[in-house]
Amino acid sequence: MQCAGPEGTERLYPDGRFPTTIAACETFGHDLDTGTGASEAEFRSLGADGRAVLKSTAYEPAFEIPDATYPLRLTTGRTVYHWHTRTKTRRAVQLQQAAPAMWVEISEPDAARLHIAEGDIVRVTSRRGSIEAPARVSHVREGVVFAPWHYGDTPANALTLFAWDPVSKQPEFKVSAVFVERLRAGEGPAPAPMHTASAPVWPTGLHAAATAGRWPGEQQDGSP
Repeated sequence: MQCAGPEGTERLYPDGRFPTTIAACETFGHDLDTGTGASEAEFRSLGADGRAVLKSTAYEPAFEIPDATYPLRLTTGRTVYHWHTRTKTRRAVQLQQAAPAMWVEISEPDAARLHIAEGDIVRVTSRRGSIEAPARVSHVREGVVFAPWHYGDTPANALTLFAWDPVSKQPEFKVSAVFVERLRAGEGPAPAPMHTASAPVWPTGLHAAATAGRWPGEQQDGSP
């Protein structure tokens, strides 16, 4: 079959026709709750015949949600400066300098409640394990803790679940319940990037405040 756009097109399906005829479709789809495959008869009953098929399913909560013991949601992810376990990107001086080591991001309200300042060493604990890393007080959403998973010596996945989605077969690495505790003052700001989504709440005076173990604008006794 000859491709209609061998050099690419501005958008997919510009003619409004989709490969949903019986002759063109490669599968008949599946149930989004169970993963059970649909039969040809079930697919025919949709009457798609070249039209898009939109499916929906009821919301299901994450396998693990916060509670009194583990009150925060952990999510893991990337930083723009690294790829996977940094086997290549850590060899690039500029990339390694931009994000040289592990950090944990926490929101400003959560940091205030837990008496955590920028750069403090914190322990993040889930039902499966714990990690220790400098804290970055960032613009992450309240109630959420973020940890990059590029650093094998401080593996973020020590905290994540073993559960997986029965339909997509994807492991549930993105949401788990944790608690965070301050261990001690750090030696400066967290090694997180100063730009991108990991930017600190207080970029001015950051180093002095982190070294002193208090927030910018706060006196030695902790008062404003």
